[in-house]
Amino acid sequence: MKTLKKKIKMKRIFILFLLTTILNKAISQQASLSTQYDIVSSIQNPAYNGIHQSLRIDAISRVQWANFPGSPRYTCLAVQTPFSKDFAFGANFQSLKVGSFKVASPLNMNVLAGDIAYHKQIAKNINIGVGLRLGLFSFNMQLSRLLADNPDDIAIGGNDYNINTSVIGGGVIIYGKNYYFGGAMPQYALVNDQILNNVNIGYNARSFYLLNGGYVFRLNNAWNVKTTFQTRYYRGLPVQADVNLYVINKDLISLGYGYRTSGSHAILSSIKVNDFFKVVYSFETGTVYNKNTPFVSNEFGLTYSFSQPDKQTIVVPRFY
Repeated sequence: MKTLKKKIKMKRIFILFLLTTILNKAISQQASLSTQYDIVSSIQNPAYNGIHQSLRIDAISRVQWANFPGSPRYTCLAVQTPFSKDFAFGANFQSLKVGSFKVASPLNMNVLAGDIAYHKQIAKNINIGVGLRLGLFSFNMQLSRLLADNPDDIAIGGNDYNINTSVIGGGVIIYGKNYYFGGAMPQYALVNDQILNNVNIGYNARSFYLLNGGYVFRLNNAWNVKTTFQTRYYRGLPVQADVNLYVINKDLISLGYGYRTSGSHAILSSIKVNDFFKVVYSFETGTVYNKNTPFVSNEFGLTYSFSQPDKQTIVVPRFY
């Protein structure tokens, strides 16, 4: 009987360790939010809200490691709108699900937040924006709600762990006609360490930090080249960086290449359907598990701008 109890305890610890390890690695991938992170810049940095001077909706859906069962699935939706010459509001919802059982995903992380941003021109072709974020964070591990292959498997019982807490964040961005550079702490969940079976599940609520920037090279009236980078640090994980290069034709079609320092490569694309609507897609490939196992990731995105701003008020191109 003691041997059986010991095995059950070890199985519980293994399940908890495995899932939280997967989530930690998933967050290290998802902290950038997407391969085409330009689409959801307002989620990365609250200071970005209002930079386009129009009511705008951005959405991204990403399947990380799509060739593995139970792969991380990240979805985000962001809305931003100016309400005066200098101020803008924003709101966003993010959801990350990891794992796949018969009736549920065992791990869920959600963030619901609101932003306020202030923009000011401080010199010719130099503008600055600052933003503040307040919201709610939730992390749930609900193994007891799963339908196991063996209904009598008690190892899944009693392993429900929940974190619900407030979130704060902030950022700053400096930008001009052809460039931008920003830094942000998109979210910091106000939660203490929670040690369960020697695993700190509170770790999954920790903050991460981003630096990103870009420059648009104008070749002629029809063609532009855009370069972007993003560096991110999630406490306890290695620093990662992305570098993207796009070729853009009249802001109608773009095709690019992206590289991540973890060793992955991506094909980036977008098409502008009309003056209001844009569709994006990226395909990423690389290796995981000591670089021995290949993976693929897919990402779809939509951007919709409800109105075109007065051309005299545009201070940045719509390339970022």
